[in-house]
Amino acid sequence: MKEHPFRSLIGKGQTKDGRIFALESDRKAILDILNRKDIKPFYEGEVSFAFSRPEKSQSGENFYQLYFLNATPELTGKYITGAEKDSRDGKAVVTMQMDDEGARLWARVTGENVNKQIAIVLDGVVYSAPNVHQKIEGGNSEISGMRDLAEANLLKIVLKAGALPAPVKIIQEQVVGPSLGADSIAKGTESIIFGFLAVIVFMAFYYVTGGFVADFAVLINLLFTLAVLATFGATLTLPGMAGLVLTVGIAVDANVLIYERIREELGNGKSLKLAIEDGYKRAFAPIFDGHLTAFFSGVILYSFGTGTVQGFAVTLMVGIAASLFTAIVITRIIFDILLERAPGVIKFG
Repeated sequence: MKEHPFRSLIGKGQTKDGRIFALESDRKAILDILNRKDIKPFYEGEVSFAFSRPEKSQSGENFYQLYFLNATPELTGKYITGAEKDSRDGKAVVTMQMDDEGARLWARVTGENVNKQIAIVLDGVVYSAPNVHQKIEGGNSEISGMRDLAEANLLKIVLKAGALPAPVKIIQEQVVGPSLGADSIAKGTESIIFGFLAVIVFMAFYYVTGGFVADFAVLINLLFTLAVLATFGATLTLPGMAGLVLTVGIAVDANVLIYERIREELGNGKSLKLAIEDGYKRAFAPIFDGHLTAFFSGVILYSFGTGTVQGFAVTLMVGIAASLFTAIVITRIIFDILLERAPGVIKFG
């Protein structure tokens, strides 16, 4: 269960600065002694013990600070509404905010522990034990004493994690071997290749010259999408590959709408140049609406999804933007060039 109490320290060790440290090799022995059945009854219910996060000694061995805490938490993290790291005069600090009830309790706790330490504990580990300089009212506190912003960021995460109202329980664990992951990636790559080949063969067979132009646009679309993902340093996962396959379908769908419009115009007796011009003009509205709707779907998936869902959404949004550009701009430029230089080769099936 996640534990996030602010516990007041009840005592100090016998070292010169009042602190007690234990090496990694001694930590387990200390815990074994404290948890012995003949020892535990002497402090249980009144005192608890916790170690700090590990730090490196000069010899390279981990060491921990041992804290003596009140057994009952003074305050829990459920009252925390926010925590942020900051830098004041070159020193890392963490600002923390509490709700109204938390502010009232925090004022009492800090007022009773002026010039004492209060430990911030998560999962039995003390992440910070700042000194209380004065009574804090209003619920807004500033914690200093961190070595750098990285440590301040960790404390911020701890404070926010402790504010979670539900405990974390491991229901199931599963280890996926690297061979299974490699096999999945290989199959995902094969699906993209076979899907792309099937599409370009069908388009070339059914729409002839228009099909070859559409195939070129789909290839450019894939290259654009991969280039944008590479620019942002994105990793292509299986959901991302699924987004690429879907992008190929969307790109082809846009070209199909344009070509069918052109064929209708040619059937009405218009010239090839005028049919292409009117076909693009009349197909633009439904193509734009369809792409815009799909793009907003990607935005929603990215906003409310996590992990793999966000990877799919990013690939989808980038692919949709590239598809709209290649279908409307790239193919139109190619047809304009062909109309000027070799209009006789243009056929739409």
